[in-house]
Amino acid sequence: MGHGRNRLYFGISFLISSIPAWGGLYCMSNNRTTLSILLIAFSLICMGTSTILFVGYKTIKHGAPIFSNLLTGISGVLRPVARTLSRTKIVGPIISTCIRGTFFIWFMLLLMSDHALRWILRRFVGKHPSGHYYSVINAMDPSFTLFDETIPMNKDLEDTKLFQKRKSEAGAGRLFQRPRYSQPLAYTCSVASKLVYEDIAVIRYELEKAGFDVVKSFRPIAYQNICAFIVEKDNDILLVFRGTNPLNIQNYITNVNTGLGTIHTRNGVVRVHKGFWDAMGDPPSRQGDGESSSSSRVQIELNNASLYRTIASAMQAVIKVLQFLTLNVFHYVSDPVDSSWMGPDTDVRTSTMFDQAEKHILNLMKGRDERRRLFITGHSLGGALGTIFLAKMVQSKSPALEYFGGLYTFGQPKIGDAAFARSFDMHMSNKIFHHAYNNDVVTRIPLWAPYDTPPGTLVFVGSAYDITLYPPNPHTGEPVPIRRISFLHLSGMLNHYVIRRMVHENTIRILFRLVFPFFLNDHFPSDYCDALRHGSTRWVVMGTTGLQGGQNNDDEYPRSKIKPDIVSLQTEEPEDVDPI
Repeated sequence: MGHGRNRLYFGISFLISSIPAWGGLYCMSNNRTTLSILLIAFSLICMGTSTILFVGYKTIKHGAPIFSNLLTGISGVLRPVARTLSRTKIVGPIISTCIRGTFFIWFMLLLMSDHALRWILRRFVGKHPSGHYYSVINAMDPSFTLFDETIPMNKDLEDTKLFQKRKSEAGAGRLFQRPRYSQPLAYTCSVASKLVYEDIAVIRYELEKAGFDVVKSFRPIAYQNICAFIVEKDNDILLVFRGTNPLNIQNYITNVNTGLGTIHTRNGVVRVHKGFWDAMGDPPSRQGDGESSSSSRVQIELNNASLYRTIASAMQAVIKVLQFLTLNVFHYVSDPVDSSWMGPDTDVRTSTMFDQAEKHILNLMKGRDERRRLFITGHSLGGALGTIFLAKMVQSKSPALEYFGGLYTFGQPKIGDAAFARSFDMHMSNKIFHHAYNNDVVTRIPLWAPYDTPPGTLVFVGSAYDITLYPPNPHTGEPVPIRRISFLHLSGMLNHYVIRRMVHENTIRILFRLVFPFFLNDHFPSDYCDALRHGSTRWVVMGTTGLQGGQNNDDEYPRSKIKPDIVSLQTEEPEDVDPI
């Protein structure tokens, strides 16, 4: 069967590649020597390209173990060299600067070829059982298992008494509180944040398969250029925001190229990413009935009482139609909306994202005796929007706050200043968890002040899938910042943990690792899902000043001089993992 497909491939390639050659022979017979040479050369190039593609595909398919062993050997040789260079004061920084420059040039080349890359990659993406194509972002891992009972519940984090015992054994301070973190719940939220990138039909299919009440509770929401969905299962309601596609590299620039807006809260004035804040829309007024005075309809009156009134009213109607058409076409072209996420009669200009989501959540809560919980989640831009949604709930004193169970974000960028991060009280901060996987670049941008770390607990996931929780400073409420990307750290395809996993990855994932820099590869939602499914929560680390999340999660980093409180959540120390 395999040999038959190979012969078919070469047969089709030969037929297509020979077309220019036949044209060249025809031109040669008509004494057009130059054109005939060009056509024959082009035909030979096509044949050579098809052969190279075939050999490359077979090499990746059958040579994965050899390739993996080769990378492991290179990683083993370079690891001590990288460790030595990271400790030098002159040579190391120079080499690091050269590597940064190389990656910057690479990034700019990808930026310029963005559309071409996405068009090519889309050709490799298969179809979902619902009949719709997978999104490019999920092509590397097109699985959406929302629940996995094999993920262990961490008893030390679930039980206050057990956590207090662990805290006493570690000698941690009395202000060290137990984070309300659940790894199985984090995994479900990460898969939901991955699923939201798909078409509505795919989302409904997977949610029904997982046992969610799609018929009664599922609601897709669109406002301006952002999307989300709400769904319920048992006593839990899930609000999931869609992020920007990591393969649409121009969106990175759009997301961070916005100033900070000033927001008044009960704790004072804070500054927030204006684009994210405005994208969510304003909460409804709690004073009146919440109805908007504006309308998405235009009424036209025609009067045929006389010839003059007939012509005059018709002209007025034409002017109104032209105004309506011009203004709305300009609005939707400049700020497009994904129509597949809209309701049948929803005005996405007056019904904001916050308004639509809050109303549906409160409707689901209405008339229920059971204690229900609301969980908010999202990846990348979706995580930032989830944090903004919670901030607007607090600002507007939303009735839905009573049901707030937790905010789980993945790979979210910075969205405000230090005052914004401190504006959430400790009780709420213990329910906010922003995950950062290894060298994910989006979790570290924007780089400039006054942007600061997102609120809540930093959940740092190392390349070994070891998970460490960094709660905020117990005295000031300041969240722990994430460490900077080290370009002397063996990352991507030179990291020995990544090399071990590459053997089980599909061709598209390996292609992404080859094409994209390691700090973009670490941003894909599939890595967050895989880490939370197969990793384990090992430490809770709390310090007062100078602590950086993930500073020593990988053994390539030297030990820190900072000695924070560390609560171990494991009975044995894992190999090759250094908590701090």
